[in-house]
Amino acid sequence: MKLKDADIQELNDFFEEGLSRAQKLEKHQKINFRKKIRNELYFLLGWELATPVGVMNRWEERLSDVLKVMPSGFRDDLARRLIDVLRSPLLRKKKPNPLPAANDPR
Repeated sequence: MKLKDADIQELNDFFEEGLSRAQKLEKHQKINFRKKIRNELYFLLGWELATPVGVMNRWEERLSDVLKVMPSGFRDDLARRLIDVLRSPLLRKKKPNPLPAANDPR
């Protein structure tokens, strides 16, 4: 399934959160890591039949230095997010609507 801009932004935000929690990273390292992450995420926009396993294999190879510095459990959470993002839109988890509908008796 092809990813949309919103999916890429969600993954970028997740990586950014991981980088902010990563310890002992200098500013120039974070800048270089952000560039690598951004390049890989934009590559996904053109990947028509991306699968979670294929994407993770690619990232294990190309982003190995980034993934090494991420907090514990980051890879597992990333894999779960990829599965959710690459799932059919009909099967995705619906985000709860914070506002009730106008005719909702709540």
